[in-house]
Formats: sequence, structure tokens, C-alpha cells
Amino acid sequence: MSFITFDLNCEDGHWEIGVLYRRSEGPPPCPECGKARKNGWYPKGASVATTVGMWKPLTHDGVTYETREDWNAYKAVVERNTGQKIVEVSNSDRHERADFHKHRAWEARRARGIDSQQWAEIVRERKNGYDPISGRHFGRSQ
Repeated sequence: MSFITFDLNCEDGHWEIGVLYRRSEGPPPCPECGKARKNGWYPKGASVATTVGMWKPLTHDGVTYETREDWNAYKAVVERNTGQKIVEVSNSDRHERADFHKHRAWEARRARGIDSQQWAEIVRERKNGYDPISGRHFGRSQ
């Protein structure tokens, strides 16, 4: 039993944003006119408050924040009381950081003069309990 969330529109042009329904049952009928609905993107230029359409209740540390304003107020209190910020990270930021760390690891290997084939051998040796870079045995008593 899997659920799915979509923006749904009916044949008469009624829209409902973020409708949760069972995938096996298909979209529910329109609550206003009762006609069949299909999923789609909310039309560009349509008047909808983004805080309503884009925000879902968020639970953080056991507290549920119903609106974006509540969440921003909580973040301001945390910053004021602790001096630390709550940072919201998007998927693109995560990918950029992952790429940065991969590149930094590659530069470190290149600085040691290790190519990809040698790195594969090092990984294989480490799985067997020996680190060829430091010369230490670990994991197994020898």
C-alpha cells in the first residue's frame, strides 16, 4: 500500500495542491464538482499563496510548526539564544559539497602520486586488514 502526493486538477479547472492518495486507487474525485481529476503542475501565474502551497507542517525536536513563519521564529530564537544558525540545505547544496569532498580526496591522492589503479589496490588491501600507506595491520591479529 503506497501513497503518493500530487497537485490535482479536474475537468472544470478546480485545483487542489498536495493531495495525498493511495497509488492503487488513483486520484480521488473533485470535492467541488465530483468530476474525475488528474495530476499536474499548478499553472504558472495562478494566484496562490506560496506559504500555503509550498509548506507542509514540520516536526523538529518533537514540536510541530504549522507555518513557515512559526519555523522562522523558532530559528530566530535559536540564533539569539545560542549564537548558532539552523541552516536549511537543499539537495543541490548537498551534491556540491559531495563533489567538493570527492575532488579534495582526488587531489590528496594525486599529491601522493597515487592513481586510480593504485587506489583500488589500497582499498583491497585495507579490506584484508592491511594499510599499505601506513604499513599497519588492523582488524586481525598477526
